[in-house]
Amino acid sequence: MLDLDRTIHLGRDLGEDLGWELCAYQGYGREHFGRIEDRQQSGKFLLDWDHPRKTARYLARSLKIWAYPGAYYGLWGKAAARLDWLRRRGFRHFVGDPVRAAQRVPQLTLLRHLQTTSEEVLRELAQHIWRRHEPDQVIDREDLAWVRAQWPQIEVVLTSASPKATVEVAGEALGVDHVHYSTLDQINSGEAKIKRLRELCDRVGDPGVEIVGISDTSRGEDHCWAQHFTRVVDINSPTPFPAIVSSDSPLLEVHSATLLTKHERERRAAGHPGYLDARRKELAPSQKKLELSREDLERRLGWLLRRVNALASAPGQITGDIAYRLAVLQEASANLVRA
Repeated sequence: MLDLDRTIHLGRDLGEDLGWELCAYQGYGREHFGRIEDRQQSGKFLLDWDHPRKTARYLARSLKIWAYPGAYYGLWGKAAARLDWLRRRGFRHFVGDPVRAAQRVPQLTLLRHLQTTSEEVLRELAQHIWRRHEPDQVIDREDLAWVRAQWPQIEVVLTSASPKATVEVAGEALGVDHVHYSTLDQINSGEAKIKRLRELCDRVGDPGVEIVGISDTSRGEDHCWAQHFTRVVDINSPTPFPAIVSSDSPLLEVHSATLLTKHERERRAAGHPGYLDARRKELAPSQKKLELSREDLERRLGWLLRRVNALASAPGQITGDIAYRLAVLQEASANLVRA
């Protein structure tokens, strides 16, 4: 089971990019957008100062759609992730992680906005985005072909909170077996991804079924995979999978890996000493290969596990304060494993 955004590419959220691309397409008009599209790089806005009126119209349209969702996510998503007092307040307000709760507002805004144009236009824009970010790709069709050669019976599911056009274009390029995406009726994130997987395979959880989840786990959205899968792998992750799961989890192994982009591999092959992308400074520090057994983990995390169990077994419902403390302890488990 493969996540898409920030997993297949380093630091790229293709679904979000589709929303910004559509703003430019509608704001400038199809003809003018076609002339300036190649100027789009990694930023959200596509500016054409040679045509200030068209640029002003485009910016006004974009701000009308995204000003409130952006401010809302900026507060409860980005600011709360950096300010501990605000994060604690967010847990009390949402009785859960404020970052994941805040995602719903921009996600629904994006899905409503995409309904203002045709599927044909969305697929065209999604294909442009896929091609533009090829240098940032860390998993490609050849990688999955190698996996199939090793395990011929494998089925690959590409699952994402991104919209249909984005996930279908990516799935076709990668050659996966199934794609799961978000709709207005169902945001495909967190536990919803597990629900979709159970609809596809009713043997999820059977001892004879091996399920490997691969994700960047940004924002902790896919951390719940560790409660359901036999193996999980976080790649290029700023928020790795926690090392503590519930006692009934089938999880056997947790892996963390750094995968290079196509551009990084090319630069390394050419002998560039600074071949790593500057964005990697925001990710969890990489290190040499480290293998820890169950006994190793118990020595490192035994005291932490006892604190988690004490909180989780407290009588009554989980409050925002308890949810916050559990989240902090889970994050500490990931950090201590890599210490």
